[in-house]
Amino acid sequence: MGLAVLLGQWGFTDGLYAQPTESSLSHLEPPFGQQVLIHMESYSFTPSDVFVEVDKPVTLTLSNESFLVPHNFLLDDPNGIRLVDVDISSGDTRAVTLTLTEPGIYPFYCDKKLLFFPSHREQGMEGRLIVR
Repeated sequence: MGLAVLLGQWGFTDGLYAQPTESSLSHLEPPFGQQVLIHMESYSFTPSDVFVEVDKPVTLTLSNESFLVPHNFLLDDPNGIRLVDVDISSGDTRAVTLTLTEPGIYPFYCDKKLLFFPSHREQGMEGRLIVR
């Protein structure tokens, strides 16, 4: 039996395992640049506002958690030029890595549409990549 288990049985573990705080983690960076997980639900992205640093690689991991609903992830630069166009089937995950060299607000959205219904973007499936 390990020391921590024995100490735990006797009630001596208070303070043995320090929990990280927000301030203690703020100086840490992912080992391979910035990494962001974006959940894609029926008509939303979570988070919808993503903050990244200019001139540093960022990997966006896109997870489609919708049941039977395909989505896409379209990212435009502040001038409306398409930078990313990725289809993600229901239940799938895709990763996109890019380096943005200009600060600004880069809109992302899903423009999938079924027949005569409004597009996913028109139903609120959009967000912002804010580059600082």
